[in-house]
Amino acid sequence: MPRQISKHLNMGGRGPRGVQLFAALLIACLLSLLYLSRPIDEIAWAASYATMEREPSGRIVLVDIDMREAVSSQSVATRQARALRALERLDPEAVFIEGRFEASDPGIPDLAAAIEESALPVTVGWPVERRVTGGRGELFVDRRANLPGAREAADIATRSAFGYVFSLPAWFDAEGKRFATFSGEIAGEAPHEEFFVDYRYLLSSFRVEQLKQIEHPQYSAALEGKRVLILAASGELGSEIVIPWAVRTQRVVASIIGAETLVSGELRTVPWPLPLIIVFLGLIASNFLARRSRCFVYAACLLSVLAAPFAALCFDLIVPIGTAWLLCLAFFAMRARSVWKERAANIDKISSLPNFNALAAEFGTARGQLVVARVERFEEILASLEPEQHRSFIQQIAMRLSIARDTRIYTDTNGHFAWFDDLDQARSHVGSLLALASAPMQVGERTLDFACSFGVLDTRIDKPRQGISATVVAAEIATGRSSHLAYVSEQGENDASWQLALHAELDRAITEEQIYLVYQPQCDLSSGEIVGAEALVRWHHPDRGEITPAEFIPQIERAGRLKPLTAYTLRLASGIANSAAPSKLRISVNISATLLADDDFVALIVNNVGSGAAKPEAITLEITETARIADFRCAARNLESLRRLGFHVSLDDFGTGEANLSLLVSLPCNELKIDRSFVALARQNERARMIIQALAETARLAKMRLVAEGIETQAELHVITTLGCQIGQGFLYGLPLSAADFLAQLGASENAHKMQLTLS
Repeated sequence: MPRQISKHLNMGGRGPRGVQLFAALLIACLLSLLYLSRPIDEIAWAASYATMEREPSGRIVLVDIDMREAVSSQSVATRQARALRALERLDPEAVFIEGRFEASDPGIPDLAAAIEESALPVTVGWPVERRVTGGRGELFVDRRANLPGAREAADIATRSAFGYVFSLPAWFDAEGKRFATFSGEIAGEAPHEEFFVDYRYLLSSFRVEQLKQIEHPQYSAALEGKRVLILAASGELGSEIVIPWAVRTQRVVASIIGAETLVSGELRTVPWPLPLIIVFLGLIASNFLARRSRCFVYAACLLSVLAAPFAALCFDLIVPIGTAWLLCLAFFAMRARSVWKERAANIDKISSLPNFNALAAEFGTARGQLVVARVERFEEILASLEPEQHRSFIQQIAMRLSIARDTRIYTDTNGHFAWFDDLDQARSHVGSLLALASAPMQVGERTLDFACSFGVLDTRIDKPRQGISATVVAAEIATGRSSHLAYVSEQGENDASWQLALHAELDRAITEEQIYLVYQPQCDLSSGEIVGAEALVRWHHPDRGEITPAEFIPQIERAGRLKPLTAYTLRLASGIANSAAPSKLRISVNISATLLADDDFVALIVNNVGSGAAKPEAITLEITETARIADFRCAARNLESLRRLGFHVSLDDFGTGEANLSLLVSLPCNELKIDRSFVALARQNERARMIIQALAETARLAKMRLVAEGIETQAELHVITTLGCQIGQGFLYGLPLSAADFLAQLGASENAHKMQLTLS
């Protein structure tokens, strides 16, 4: 079932987006559980409240006792007592007193007497304060006085993550008693549960009467049926809170707006999963659309999330969009990273020119015919230059090949440069470019000569990779011509068919196990015991027979299919390493240096070796074509990560010019492999022997293995052994073996070794 799901997600290239979307959903839900979505909700709610205004019902009236008037000798409680007596003749429905005065207020007895004498129902809203006892903070109702004739309520405001008061509780428990909240008492409608405050009601829109007005004998404004709140000191904030349209205000303001919310009708809350599900379904739907349509859906999802709180509030709804926002942020962050990686994958890391991945992506929309230039001796020239000079060399070639300023030049890591040109002008342009290419080039303090051959795609090929591969082959054919020019249409029918079908052929070869590995033993030179093997890839084609790696590896690399082949060989080699685990030998797998600097290189190795059930300690990564490392720092970092996991790293063909001493310093490695040419040369060349001996001593001091490749005779074995090499491989120890034959030989070798130990 997981495999079927994975297959479905990867249909049509939608897999990465589908996986990222589900990962983003999981991240959003986890962050919501940590309440990290609430700040987003609060910002959205505050913004929506700030843009709307609603008229209150008029049922709640405020009385300002105005402590700022000229005669200010009277205390808060005294003035509240005056207001209560003045309201007696105006016959309101109920009176509410803000109990925010000092406990030492001299007017408290007068206020208590006024309440006792009043025929109106009176409620006092005591502030809820925090008291620290025993290191713990507890909320309690702060009664400032004993007012036996009044009902008691708790003036409480619950602060949110950003300090806002967006909701009020239905009641408050303290001292073993349940207090009604002040907002519920003012409204006369106690809420059943915590409710959202509707801040579309502005405090300035409430009816406010001054104490001197209501005390005037001729005051006749109707207060019948009104619920009147007598405020405390308006000039002193006391306990401050934050609400959407006021930075800091008195706590009673939230109770007033909350009471009006209950009177006019509570806001309904949309369950938080609903907007999350809607956005998630929208993003899933976009996964099956074309790129431009997908971008429109992305924009629609973002706009809907932004507009949802505003639109919903018009219908008295509160929409929590925080989790949906987290989903969008997580998903778009993943998509941005993927796009960045895709763009990075389309740029050559050495020269910053677009590579052949970009060429394949733009193949169908480009104007003109594809032209590929092959720089002869490219890798040899690169190996002779310092790494920091590679960029200048490649960019100078691209500049020379540009037939116009706006010509877009593509390059790969094999010395191929491509662009699009008009077919009728290609021949004349190639003639001009041949003259430019033959001119010496200055790189640093060196003057370099190089030559180019050109291939032109003069026939219709719809598939980008096939067209590129065929044109590259034409450029290689042109190398042997005096004109240095070849056309794709000139290739033999069979050869052209093979090049064009290579992409599909490789997938079929892997599925049908036409590609397989043979194993060449590596032996301890002193004892002859097998200590490892190098895995060599082979291809048995049903029509073409055995195909050598030299024939198909370069073509597979040009077709952009090197990673699938590497993954396949790693899985095969790991299976043999797992079968041979009791012998504790290492299987060496060839890894192209072009892959080392890729972001997913470590995952490529670890995942496929894990699929073969081998331990990292049983696998040696044999790095080939080291002159083609795109980014030494990134390559060294990736190899060091693999070494920490237990993998061994080997530098192949050491000493042949491409694998030199600078690599030994730059790259972390456990093993050096001396090329066959050095082994053969050591028999008659003293300098070759001195170099091998020095390498053997260097390897010993660095605690590395030194492996001699291509030992074919007893004489070569004798020379290599005396020079200090420990490990050898070659035809002297046998031809490369199939997996079954290698394991059989390994078992026979172990039995012989055990018998020898017994006899001794």
